[in-house]
Amino acid sequence: MKVCLYIRLSKADTDQRYKVESDSIANQRALLHRYLQEHREFFPYEVVEFVDDGFTGTNGNRPGFERMITFLKSGGAKLVLCKDLSRFFRDYVETGEYLERIFPVLGVRLIAVNDGYDSDDYKGTTAGMDVVMRCIVYSYYSKDNSQKIRTALDTKVRRGKYIWASAPYGYVKDPEDKNHLVPDPVAAHVVRRIFALTLDGCTTSEIARRLNDDHVEPPAAHFRRLFPDSRRFTTRVSSENSWTSTNVLRVLHCRVYTGAVVSARKYWNDSDIRDNTIEVGDKWVVFPDCHEALISMDEFESAQQTLRQVKQPRRQNLEYRLRSLVRCGVCGRIMGYRRQGPRSPAYFRCCKNLFSENSSCPTNEHFNEEDLERSVIRSLSQMLQNVVDNDRRIQEAAARTTGTVENAKRSILRIDQAIRQNNVKKMEFYEQYSEGSLSRESFLQRKAELTSEMDRLTAEKSLLTEQLSTLEQVQNSELHDTAEAAVDFLRAENVTNEMLRRFIDRVNVFSGGRVEIVYRFSAPYLDAMSEVRAGADID
Repeated sequence: MKVCLYIRLSKADTDQRYKVESDSIANQRALLHRYLQEHREFFPYEVVEFVDDGFTGTNGNRPGFERMITFLKSGGAKLVLCKDLSRFFRDYVETGEYLERIFPVLGVRLIAVNDGYDSDDYKGTTAGMDVVMRCIVYSYYSKDNSQKIRTALDTKVRRGKYIWASAPYGYVKDPEDKNHLVPDPVAAHVVRRIFALTLDGCTTSEIARRLNDDHVEPPAAHFRRLFPDSRRFTTRVSSENSWTSTNVLRVLHCRVYTGAVVSARKYWNDSDIRDNTIEVGDKWVVFPDCHEALISMDEFESAQQTLRQVKQPRRQNLEYRLRSLVRCGVCGRIMGYRRQGPRSPAYFRCCKNLFSENSSCPTNEHFNEEDLERSVIRSLSQMLQNVVDNDRRIQEAAARTTGTVENAKRSILRIDQAIRQNNVKKMEFYEQYSEGSLSRESFLQRKAELTSEMDRLTAEKSLLTEQLSTLEQVQNSELHDTAEAAVDFLRAENVTNEMLRRFIDRVNVFSGGRVEIVYRFSAPYLDAMSEVRAGADID
């Protein structure tokens, strides 16, 4: 038997950026585990956690919540624990839908610890008025709180306070006032140098090349060194990261270096919507003289004028199968997509040599698009065929298996107990034989009987363990859903970028054409598919 612990926090702790997990998440987990320990009826239960750190409770668009509901619908568990009903849902209409319709149909019991709510207390009836009123209060509290937070943050900005989670490159948070910026001695010098080179007429590519030649630490690597436990830049920083024209431009466009705080760069659509909308620059609100400036306003405006005089390359929004997937296996940067002419074949290449001469990246090698596509699709097709075959074997085995997961677990516990009793009897007979109260012939006979019984129990346990594994795999909806998506891919006449991104996280390309494919499969599937090679060489 399994119990689902649902843990949610809408906004992370103020020190969240320095931690892997919010303090409140840890506190909720401790509360729920303590509740399980204090109630003996839950001792046999296996705990399965579903966590949403930084997601609003006003809608169901939460990855942890969605996985839990899918898990419950597949019969994975019949019990859900949460701190209170506000952690589960802040929309009282949706809360009522789950409490009075969905969970009763699924046979799921919900316990909200701090609210003293247990759905078993309301079997055959609707929840009491106290529960309804509590859900309504949670819903309106969320909407009211979002408006109050927005107003409070806007007031802080208008007072010259810096309210964002991390300081921009060139600054650090003031240890005595987290809403105030002070110059970072190392990075501030780099910022001033970038503006000085720009005013001297250097292009952004030339500036990036000079910084790399002088081994200046790029912004992402600098941040990771200052805050190694942060979750920012966890997948984009390697020893080969370097300055590029993009991060140089980002520095040159940042008005914060003039000592100003810039607000209204984004606006919050609604408490139900996780993403914000970015405003255009002419709608920004600028509050000057809020912290020590790294450059003057005249220098900033002159740099912008210089940038405007430089002809910007026309960007083409090209669509191709491996878009955003192909990366340099050394530096991790997305490879450039190029075509010499309208009829010439397209290719990928690492563009790091544009900004750094000393690099172990395959900067002088071109990787043909057609060859790379063929290699990736062939490797993925092999993987997905194994996924489909494995799912079919699981379903066939389940059809031959009788019983349920709970019955199999109880039978295994019963056998374990019988094995322990068997071992105890062996020791008792040996002690009796050693003391002389049991003859040698009787001892050997009883020992043989116990050994035979032990072999039978061991074989029965092995069979039940195999059946239990099969039944648990059948209940894993993620495995079955992935298999269904794999069938759609294998039957498709034309493979698209969206279809590839459903299964592939990235395609790392190394010198000589060696390819390493990083799949999006979860650990269970990667274990099941371990016989399939996750990489291939370009033909």
